[in-house]
Amino acid sequence: MANITAFAKTAGTLSGSWYQDRTNRRCADGSLQPQYLKSETQAYIQEMGQYASNVFTADCQGLNPDDFFEWKRVQLRSVRAAQAQTGSTMPGDWQRIHIINPAHYTYLPQGAMLKYSDNTWIVFKDKNIAAFQGQAIVRRCNAVVNVLDWYGNIVPVPISYAKMETLGNAPHTTENTITSKNYIAVICQLNEYTENFTENTRVLLGKTAYAMRGIDDFTREFTDDPDSVHLLTFTIERVETQPQDNVKLGVADYGGFSWEISVSWNNSMKVGQTQTLSVSSQRNNVSVESSDEHPISYWFESSDESILTVDENGVVTAVAEGEADILVYLDQNEGIMQTVHIEVPAAESAYVAFTSTIPATMHEYDSITVKADYFEDGEPTGDPVVFTFDGPEAGAYAVVMDDVNVYTVTSFHASQRPLTITAKYGTHSDTATVFLIT
Repeated sequence: MANITAFAKTAGTLSGSWYQDRTNRRCADGSLQPQYLKSETQAYIQEMGQYASNVFTADCQGLNPDDFFEWKRVQLRSVRAAQAQTGSTMPGDWQRIHIINPAHYTYLPQGAMLKYSDNTWIVFKDKNIAAFQGQAIVRRCNAVVNVLDWYGNIVPVPISYAKMETLGNAPHTTENTITSKNYIAVICQLNEYTENFTENTRVLLGKTAYAMRGIDDFTREFTDDPDSVHLLTFTIERVETQPQDNVKLGVADYGGFSWEISVSWNNSMKVGQTQTLSVSSQRNNVSVESSDEHPISYWFESSDESILTVDENGVVTAVAEGEADILVYLDQNEGIMQTVHIEVPAAESAYVAFTSTIPATMHEYDSITVKADYFEDGEPTGDPVVFTFDGPEAGAYAVVMDDVNVYTVTSFHASQRPLTITAKYGTHSDTATVFLIT
């Protein structure tokens, strides 16, 4: 026994400054030393544990008290879990894991995810009491449910399920025996993709639809902090699939989500002319704008850059005669896009054209800038152009001249008669129509 103790002390001395700094009981990285046993035991495990056959390099969450979801790289040992009190063995995909390096981790919170052995695991039971190293009971995530994020992207959510009849009986050899699909017990992580799981939330597993029952989204760790809840437990009950479900994609209520991109643009441009596309979005038929919580941005692509070019701000330039499409994509989900078609007719020796985007509609109290120019040989001359505004009744809108060939139009209320804007120079003119709406 003396020899073993001496070896443990030697291993502790070799393990680094975290062991030697006993005065402040802190590791070199500033974290506290283990609270229960002397660090000699921990040093020995860190020194020799790496040679065990069941050691894995894993990515692990829950180790940063300031960022639960941060991933950290650790070394751990993984063995089949057993209940010491009853001597019963848990299902084969439930494991007891021990972090051996870095050695100072002594607690893994419930709901933390791990990735090792080509699988994703979730901490089901923490085992920190009287422990000299970080350990926990983890369950392998043996299924995935697909959900939609705020932008409509399909996000796979790992879950761990167990048949109801196997949870209350030992041994657990029937864990994967499907005798009834009606009820399944599930755990998963509470995060930004699952925080909206509530009673009756529907999911698809394979070709079968299930609804959530008895969801527990309130069990905290060993703390009074309400933000410490990171584990969801619930039962799913078999239900009928619905027409809006997409079994092929594995997403329940997929057809209930919509995102439409709206674009205002001039569908005809002269060579050398530019215009800026006006883009907006409707999510589930409600207008949405970019915010810190949900940023919205777009990127643009031309189907033929020899005719039309477009930059990152949606500024389109007509390069040559012909026609092409501008494709507008939602940055946050490139599966959502809109296409606008623009023609560039044969260049005239002289013409008038709007140089700002005139939208098809204006809401109450919206303002737009109207610009136009007189072109010769495809180049703007800067000569004064005559603007006329006609259509709606007096008081429905106002026009202010800002500069030569630049006006600001403001809508005050809706009108049944559209606003017609005409820019004219000599015998050349261009016309745009805008509807004033509520």
